[in-house]
Amino acid sequence: MIEANLQTRGPVATADQGMRLLLDPYLCFGPGAEPMAPMLTAIAARSAALGLALCVEEKSWIDAGSDPDVVRRGVDLTRFEPLTRIAELPLPTARDLTARFMPARSELDRTDLRLLGALHARRAELLVADDGRLHRLAKRAGLGTRVITPPDALAWLDSLAGRPRLLAVTEVELPAALADPALARMLAEDCEPFDPYFPARLEAPGRRLLVTRENGAAVALGLLVPEASGLTLAALGCADTARGQRALEPVVAAALSTARRIRMALTAFVPPHQDHALLLLDRLGFERRGLDRHGRETFCHALEDATMRPAADEQVWLVPDPAAETIDGPVRKQLLRTGAAHEPVDGDLLLLFHQRATDRIRSASITAAARVTRVRHAGELQELLALTAGREGASMTRQREMLDAGPVSVMDLQWLGRLARPIAVSALIERGIVASTPAAAMALEPEAMRRLAPELVLA
Repeated sequence: MIEANLQTRGPVATADQGMRLLLDPYLCFGPGAEPMAPMLTAIAARSAALGLALCVEEKSWIDAGSDPDVVRRGVDLTRFEPLTRIAELPLPTARDLTARFMPARSELDRTDLRLLGALHARRAELLVADDGRLHRLAKRAGLGTRVITPPDALAWLDSLAGRPRLLAVTEVELPAALADPALARMLAEDCEPFDPYFPARLEAPGRRLLVTRENGAAVALGLLVPEASGLTLAALGCADTARGQRALEPVVAAALSTARRIRMALTAFVPPHQDHALLLLDRLGFERRGLDRHGRETFCHALEDATMRPAADEQVWLVPDPAAETIDGPVRKQLLRTGAAHEPVDGDLLLLFHQRATDRIRSASITAAARVTRVRHAGELQELLALTAGREGASMTRQREMLDAGPVSVMDLQWLGRLARPIAVSALIERGIVASTPAAAMALEPEAMRRLAPELVLA
């Protein structure tokens, strides 16, 4: 097996091979890796088609051929080709271990730290890994957005190729859920064992079972229950083929929208083994409130219309319909724009308006709001891909087109939501707030914002 691996090994990485994706080798030959093999094969093929280098550490690949475990030693690693071998990954420096990571106390620690050290040293832009521990360590080191699960990675690669895979959230009744094998498994394995009151919550008046579907198949679910203390997201579950944050985010976004509509805070309970759900709620602005008596992490998201009120030093912008350049999930978004001398910065509030269209309200209207959390810039395709890595939306072709027009600004957004009542741009013109319909992002004067503020109420 060692000789076979060496004879069929892929190319050695060079400095001009563009963006690199680093693959956690244990996905290929670790315990329980066999069900993941078809997905990893697809990731390798998609990466090669897009000109991206999917990399593995050569030493770990060779060592797998002489592993004492006969099962691991028997894995046919050639099926994961094409792969790019890279030199042995060193441990981060002692200073980085202390400041960013953790001490290396075991071989498992050293393996994980080498992978994360490769991200920190920019030997790779993205790490494909399923292990929740790796994701938690990455978050601690400030690298959380650069580690994604295989299902999320495959969806991103399909999006880059111009074949986005859309997710939809639907509400289902309990009998229909129990009749669906995928939903029944999620309820039985991800939800019921961790909540002694789960059967009662399933039958509670007003409960809603929210399901994320992709191409008609259920990939995630959430149970939303009204209780005396407020609205509760009592359970979250995800299919094995969709592990990660991508499938769960639409369910959480729907729960947040429901909570906002009825003007209640949202509480969520998450078992400690659901690492991807825990990290997602952290990223969506939920506050941790400690463990409940059943060992689940308690999260709370207080929803207030005050989030629409900018601070004195924050600028408010009118931004034309950004749908074609807005990427990622229902709450965490990125906005790609050709760079300009005057543009939004961190903390600014964006009021998004669409132009006239046959399937929308007749006049150009402000319909939604978002807050800028970070702005970065890219002048080359590799830089832009690194900034948008793991975020679905703009295809590689579209990103090239934008770069042809000049440097691109990448704005990370916190989606605040839709307005309760759209505000027609023509009404703003009549009131003298703006002179005409903006063709590009336009900053509002403080006095104009003061006049507009009372109408900025989220739905």
